[in-house]
Amino acid sequence: MDSIMKITSDARFRLARSLMTSGGDSTTNSFEGAIEIFASLLEETRNTCGETSLTAALCYYEYGNALFRAVVRRKPLDSDNENHDEDKKPAAKPSSAAARKRSLDDDKTKEPGLSVSNKRAKRENSVEEGDNDDDDIALALEMLSTSFSIFDWHSSTDEDKKTKPDEEGKRYSLTQIPRVLSTFGDIHSHCGKFGDAVDAYFRALPYRENAWEERQKPGKGESLSVDDLKCQRLLVETYALVAEALLACKEGEDVVCANDEDEDDTNGATGKVLVAAKDRVDFAESHYATAREKLQDIVYQMGKLAAENVDLGDEKKDIGYLVMMLVGIGNTLEPLKTARS
Repeated sequence: MDSIMKITSDARFRLARSLMTSGGDSTTNSFEGAIEIFASLLEETRNTCGETSLTAALCYYEYGNALFRAVVRRKPLDSDNENHDEDKKPAAKPSSAAARKRSLDDDKTKEPGLSVSNKRAKRENSVEEGDNDDDDIALALEMLSTSFSIFDWHSSTDEDKKTKPDEEGKRYSLTQIPRVLSTFGDIHSHCGKFGDAVDAYFRALPYRENAWEERQKPGKGESLSVDDLKCQRLLVETYALVAEALLACKEGEDVVCANDEDEDDTNGATGKVLVAAKDRVDFAESHYATAREKLQDIVYQMGKLAAENVDLGDEKKDIGYLVMMLVGIGNTLEPLKTARS
């Protein structure tokens, strides 16, 4: 874990994070700067800490996330919904990285390949300018899939492993997996693959729930910290994301995610059914109701912290975004509920 602390306190890492949150007319350039920094840090951590280290997993995530956020900044979601090609190959699911996970268990030494920074440069030089966003999305998914595989390996307790993950590394991985899954969901939503988005958010929910339950165990104290508030907010946000993705799926069709490449498709189906068409709105309404109920406690706890003059930092703004998100989901649900009654 010392290597994690070292990389997160690295001036370059902090600068890249700052560039990701900066605004103004130079935002796109800021994202490109963050991408270059994270690519460089990833190469460095792979060489110094190992390709399957937690530090490398974090850098894989940050690099993939930066690639995606840059695409969103260049081509916002709302202006692109009509441009999704239905015949595009479904994006890779996190669970589709099982082969890579097995290679971690086998503890094999990987052959040095094309560096991530050169890989992106090669993509940009080999395609037309208009295709760069699609290639950056593909590369982002590749980076996230690798990150997920490493975190998943460090968080599991498989007795057959040759190298046993340490408990501290396991706990850290369990906090990072839902981040990766949620970003998978964001990418799938942006690409119009809403069934895959539902699947990714569904997968993130148990991790968010367990994290919140851990903070509520006896002995943790009655006073709520800002970190506790953030943990609770991330849980509620995931419920909302599930509801939002479900409502974005096509009316009258089953909610389907892409098949796992490691599963046998004996029935010739093109995907796995997550929610039947007739249950889609009910499922969305259920997750929305849960999110709305839990939000009330968040607002109450936020008020208590504010009364104690606790600096909430960006959490107050993030909770405000969550409130707006739930209002939007409620407005979408209302005519659907009216039509059923």
